[in-house]
Formats: sequence, structure tokens, C-alpha cells
Amino acid sequence: MKKLFTPGFLPKLLCGLLLLAQMVLVLFGLFCLLGFVTDAGKSSSFVLFFVALIYSCDVVVSISIINGDSAPSYKVAWMFFVFALPIGGLLLYLFFANKANSKRNRKKIAHDSYPLLSHPSKESTHAALRKQAPSAVSISDYLAHIGRMGVHDRTSVEYFPLVDFAFEPLLRELRNAKHYIFLEFFIVAPGLFWDSILAILKEKAKEGVDVRLIYDDVGSLSTLPSGYASKLGKMGIKAVCYNPFRPFLDVRQNNRDHRKILVIDGHTAWSGGFNLADEYINKLERFGHWKDNAILVKGEAVYSFTLLFLATWESVRKEESVNKEDYRPERYIDEIGGFPESQGFVQPYGDLPFDREEVGESVYLSLLERAERYCYVTTPYLILDSEMENAFCRAAKSGIDVRLVTPHIPDKKAVFNLTRSYYGNLLRAGVRIYEYTPGFVHEKTFCVDDSMATCGTINLDYRSLYLHLECGTLLVGCPCIKNIRRDFDDT
Repeated sequence: MKKLFTPGFLPKLLCGLLLLAQMVLVLFGLFCLLGFVTDAGKSSSFVLFFVALIYSCDVVVSISIINGDSAPSYKVAWMFFVFALPIGGLLLYLFFANKANSKRNRKKIAHDSYPLLSHPSKESTHAALRKQAPSAVSISDYLAHIGRMGVHDRTSVEYFPLVDFAFEPLLRELRNAKHYIFLEFFIVAPGLFWDSILAILKEKAKEGVDVRLIYDDVGSLSTLPSGYASKLGKMGIKAVCYNPFRPFLDVRQNNRDHRKILVIDGHTAWSGGFNLADEYINKLERFGHWKDNAILVKGEAVYSFTLLFLATWESVRKEESVNKEDYRPERYIDEIGGFPESQGFVQPYGDLPFDREEVGESVYLSLLERAERYCYVTTPYLILDSEMENAFCRAAKSGIDVRLVTPHIPDKKAVFNLTRSYYGNLLRAGVRIYEYTPGFVHEKTFCVDDSMATCGTINLDYRSLYLHLECGTLLVGCPCIKNIRRDFDDT
């Protein structure tokens, strides 16, 4: 009971009750309408008119679904609901199906954020990529064109197969910060991990370091009290809560900030699959051993992570215009001894639910299509649309060694059962599937032929691929790719 009634519990409970009340009102209105129809049913002409009206609405909605740009499996599922439940399915679609944000909000985001998202490749880097890794050029060009984030050299990447191993190095990098620290995470939870970070952030804020945090309200709904951003503000930490949870039936509640980004002074960044909670460093056991990864990036490519953060910050907390030139890595790179020697090519990228472009899924499909020997994938959830499922099966049938690692101990039983429902077709096609028996695997990686990989926040499920703000890092020819492969083999 003590844990249940944490600060902020009552406002969250109120939001939940108001949402429930709205759903009850919708159902009550529906029953009233049906009662009215029943009373008026003495007139067969009225019944025919009512049925014709409902099915006309269903036809209009179905045409809208068909003409939309969503995945075919998404369209089929919603058309089934609309026609199987003519009234209820229609209401469900109107309230929850449209994955796009409001037109007004999309324009605001485009005006405030998109101008910041521009970090093109140097021509010399692009030419080197064409020469050294021609198979990666089309993926890289796609990300540069759609995501406006180019490919970069003069960047080092260190891979950590467990966040347990990254914990102390991360704290050490934070202690070395002199100018600014930017954090953007889906979940922040009190405990050893976050409390250790927070202690450093408070000290750095006192020293005049610009400290900013973006956390997702739904991701942290059960871990942080209401008004936590204000509490941090009193410590000198600028904080914003992304897309606050409100007691309204609103499609915009679907769009969550699922990213994991930490930027220090423009020259150092952390990313991966981890959140700022104790289970990620195995100081709190929830579902057996928690397997997650992290990457430490230093050098030129860090600027892309900085711009991803600033774009989200601008969209949430509109302030004076940001001069992105102030945050270029070269400004403070000498404080860590200059740019690293080039170690392959690094291309961070973001994925937004507002631009109708499935960047994360496109990268995954491209990597599968370019595999010549193997493609190894680690994911906590496996809920595939037909295009992704066919890509896995096609690669395996072509003789590619395709392997998947998923959890053995689930965090969500229903999702776990749904994940296993895809095993049959994949196994028959020749995909080899392994479950992580010590516990829950949360990392999201694709590794191809020891030459290309991606590591980030994008799960193989509908919410990650279509509804959330996400990020990833494309790695081409980097030494750390062999470490990702070794981690897969060890797992």
C-alpha cells in the first residue's frame, strides 16, 4: 500500500477514472441509441434507414482505410473490426486507429523541429563509403534524404553487451561534463541507476552546466510523481514531460517518446535499448536476468544525437530560437583530445510518427535484403506485419543464416504469446529462433555479415515501428560490429 500511494498517484488515478467515465458515456450513448432504434423498430422503414446509415458509414471508413498509407495487415485488421462490429468497430476506429497526430500539431512540429534536423554527410565521407562499402550506400542515402542525418567518419563506437558494464563508464562521462548534458529517455525510475545520475546532474547544474531532461509521461507514469519536472527545475535541471497523459480519448496519446539519448558537450553520446531504471543494470530483478545493451559514441556523429534531442526539446518547450551551430562537436572536441581516428562509418537516425515514413522498418528491411551470409536479430517483441515476416522468410529460404533471439521470461504475457504465434511460419522457412532462458532480453539489434549493424530503441512491433519517436545507429565497417556478433553468439 505504501508503494501504491506514491506522490502523484491520485492525479494519475483521477485521469484513469475520467478516461473510464468517457468510455462508459460512449457505451451508454450507444445503448440509448440502440434502445431508440428498438422503440422505433415498429417502423420497418426506420430500421432499414438506420442499418443503411451505419453500413454507409462503415463503407466510407473502409474506403478511407484502403486509401491510407498504412501497412496492409493494419488495414485488414481495422476493416475486420469495422464490419464485424458495425457500431463498436466504427467508434474504436475513430478514437484509436488514426496513428497520425493532429494536422495542427504536425505543422507545429514541422515548423519548430524539422529545421534543426540537418546533419549532412561530408562529400569525402560519402565517397569513402561508396568505395569501401557499396552495399551500404543506398541505406545511408535513404537516411540522409528522409531523416536528414548523414553518414560520418571520425567517430568511435564502443559496444556494451550489458548495461551493467556501462553503468560506471556512463557516470564517469557525466562527471567530465563541462558545458551541457542532454537526456531523453522513455522511462526514468528512482533507484540506484537514476539516483546516481541525478546526484551528478544536480552538482553539474550548480556548476553552471546546462542540464536538460526529456522523459515520457506514459513511460514514467508508474515511476515518477506528477510535477516531477518542476521538482527538477528547483534543482537547476531543465526538464519536460513529453506528451503528458490527459484524461481524454485522444489518438495523440499513442505517440510516445521511446528514445534513449544522452549527449555530453556535443562530443560524447550514449544510446541503446536501456532506460534509466534499476532493472536495466540488474539491481532490481523483475523478469529474471535483464539483457540490454548500450553504445558509447564519440566524435563527429554525436551531432546527430544532439540535433535529435534539440528538435524534440523545441517541439515540447518552445523557447528562443536554438542556434544549432553552438552545439557542433568541434566546439569542445579538443577537451577529449580531438576527433577519434575514423573507425568505419556511423549514422545515427531518428524515426517520427508524424511524417508517414517508417524509417526504422525500412532500415531493418534493407539490412535483411543485403545480407549475403547471415542476419542476426535480437528483439524483446516480435509482432510482424506481412512485409517484415515475408522478408525474414525470403532471406532464410535464400540460404541466409537468419537467427532471432527473443525473451524466455516475458514482461507482458499477452505480447509474449503473440510473439510466439509468429514462430511457426518463420521456423518452417528456415529461420532459427532462440529464447533467452535466463530472463528478459530488451536489446534491439540487427547484425549482418560482420559488416553492417544497427543498434537502438526500435522494437519489432507496431507501436515502435509506427507510433513512437525512436532512434537508432547504423554502423558500417566499425570494429564494434564484431563485438555485437560475439554478444549474439554468447547470448
